[in-house]
Amino acid sequence: METKFDLYLIRHGETYLNRYKKMQGWADSPLTEEGKAVAIETGKRLADVQFDRVYTSDSGRTVETAELILQQNNDNHNLVINRRKAFRESFFGSFEGEYSEVAFRKIAEDNACSSTKELFQKHTLEDVMNFIKKSDPFHHAENYYELWGRIEKGLNEIVSTSQNLNENILLVTHGVIIRNIISKFSKEFDKGIEIKNSSVSVLEYSSNIFKVISFNQ
Repeated sequence: METKFDLYLIRHGETYLNRYKKMQGWADSPLTEEGKAVAIETGKRLADVQFDRVYTSDSGRTVETAELILQQNNDNHNLVINRRKAFRESFFGSFEGEYSEVAFRKIAEDNACSSTKELFQKHTLEDVMNFIKKSDPFHHAENYYELWGRIEKGLNEIVSTSQNLNENILLVTHGVIIRNIISKFSKEFDKGIEIKNSSVSVLEYSSNIFKVISFNQ
């Protein structure tokens, strides 16, 4: 029997570190009140989608967002939330907690770019991930190989544990994770675009491939 499902990729709601425009990878902070409200609105938009499985990263901000979304759902109030490190945000090393503008200014300058925009225009997403590790003074940040290795492990788990045709699967995760997943399966994707908090992207899995149906809605 062919495995087929729709994967709803949702970024977590706005957190305090998001609000203050600071790097937030493995660091975690609570959702703001506005972040909670927008997550609830996303839940209402998806209220009639019958989810069969739910995954999040192991960060509190994704779990809280998933709970708020599921509370609005008409069918799925008792689903188990499967927390997976595979879907944790990219680790930014010593840039964790730094102002994003400061961190990316250094990363851009280290690679002969005048701005973050130019950095993403001139280089692939894979290159940028590798540059982050290189620019981190401790070189503890994840590079592309390390990051995609665990994302792929998580996606493989979702695929391999599929039991029914036409499942709807909810995955609440992070901006960089979504950016990498979408970029992997769509050539039309603008890798520099901001992934909005509580935005929804949908991928269809069939014939052993993922296809992007909608993005950042």
